Amino acid sequence: MAALSPAARYQALRTLPETALDLLVIGGGITGAGIARDAALRDLRVALLEAEDFAAGTSSRSSKLIHGGVRYLQHGDVALVREAAGERQVLRRLAPHLADPLRMVIPTSGRATHLKLRAGLWTFERLTTVPPGEHYAMWNREEALAAEPLLAAQGLYGAAAFIEYLTDDARLVIANVAAAAAAGALVANHAEVEAIREGEATVRDTLSGDTLRCRARVIVNAAGPWVQEIWRRASVRGPRELQLTKGIHLVVDHQRLPLRHAVVMTARDRRSVFAIPRDGMTYLGTTDTFVPAPEREPAIVAADAAYLLEAANRTFATQPLELRDVLGAWAGLRPLLAEPGKAPSEISRKDEIMVDPASGLVSIAGGKLTTYRRMAERVVDLVVERLGRRTSPCRTAEIPLPGGERALPSPATLEARLPGIGRCGAARLLRLHGAVAEAIADRASQGGASGEVIPGLPGVLRAEVEHVLETEMAMTLVDLLERRLRLLTFDRHQGLGGLDAVATLAAHHLGWTAARTAAEIDGYRQLAASLRSFV
Repeated sequence: MAALSPAARYQALRTLPETALDLLVIGGGITGAGIARDAALRDLRVALLEAEDFAAGTSSRSSKLIHGGVRYLQHGDVALVREAAGERQVLRRLAPHLADPLRMVIPTSGRATHLKLRAGLWTFERLTTVPPGEHYAMWNREEALAAEPLLAAQGLYGAAAFIEYLTDDARLVIANVAAAAAAGALVANHAEVEAIREGEATVRDTLSGDTLRCRARVIVNAAGPWVQEIWRRASVRGPRELQLTKGIHLVVDHQRLPLRHAVVMTARDRRSVFAIPRDGMTYLGTTDTFVPAPEREPAIVAADAAYLLEAANRTFATQPLELRDVLGAWAGLRPLLAEPGKAPSEISRKDEIMVDPASGLVSIAGGKLTTYRRMAERVVDLVVERLGRRTSPCRTAEIPLPGGERALPSPATLEARLPGIGRCGAARLLRLHGAVAEAIADRASQGGASGEVIPGLPGVLRAEVEHVLETEMAMTLVDLLERRLRLLTFDRHQGLGGLDAVATLAAHHLGWTAARTAAEIDGYRQLAASLRSFV
């Protein structure tokens, strides 16, 4: 039985009431997943519960970048710069498919800005370790236009170019959850903690409606935007107020904005936003606006979309982008610690660990995707201290994540084995699954239907869908198409072209009735439509 098979989920929920847990982690985003992995590798008896799906909230809705920390220099936060840069290299070592070097270009409009950027990048490289071939470069006007021909020439002085890393945030979460489960953690999605009293949690399986109870010596609240809601369910008065901000991203066809590199743009309020090419698409992001309360599907409004399109139209010498060019979008919430009087983009992204003195509930809020592993390490260090246990030290910087265990084949090699998938399909398979792509290719190569491309989904093999359904705890069509296969976001038709075929496969593997299958299809169609409703 695979560590994240549907059967493993049901087994975890059956086992929970009779297990004496050292640690219960509430929240299956990147922070909770990282905590569960670290704790399991230290031989703690740990369970990870997520009310919806792993990465369903903030952790699948980021800008999908592992930042080196250059931008933190302007705030003088040298410690955060060093931590972010170090963690970027750790992830590159643990899961190279989830830390893909990407050249980021910042156009400059004058000599002063050009020199300031040069000084900042020079300082960054003196504070951190930069791998060979990833050092910054300063381009004059002609070099900038030769490297990125879409840049608007008027007012262009030059550009700074440096390396950031492109990731897939949801796949990074799944990799950590799978690693936690493989190390012995009990994990379950669609398992909502409804109440906490004196170390006992009441949990509802939202798929079956069944309720169970489990006990843990320490409970960690890593619920992201819902941290305050968990405080309420635990009858805890939180020590800090959260301030949620929303960021949206827009997706257009790469042929409509055929960038060679990621490009930083300047929005009308002088904020830095960006355009990033990926998998035949280009996405624009991100906004930063206050929201009063957490939402499962944060709204995307035309004004926010126009803000990003305006920045792109100012930066690039192309036919102006319009709302009708937007093929998809996503919106996420940042769970930040409130700093009254500050604008959304000025609020610190630092994490903070809080312990309720009466109940002992440990909570973590804030933080960045890039530094999730160090955040998890600090939380587990505290948990170990509260347990009064002696355990092995943190090992999460040493053990590869699933898919990062060995060198990756090239897209050309994979394409040669799977001629129907095409070069883009092979690159996508490697980006999502890393070395596990070879196991998927083995399955496809055995003959039969597994080797076929899903009708309506170019480059997506039936073998990949079967693999995900059997080994990654995808329990709904949204789990499968949005967070495992990433088709809702990075397919120009939002995965709708192959929806019925994928639903049929899911129904077979998960035992859905015809009514359940129809409801899943309808729910997915509604979600896809909502992400373009502002157009």
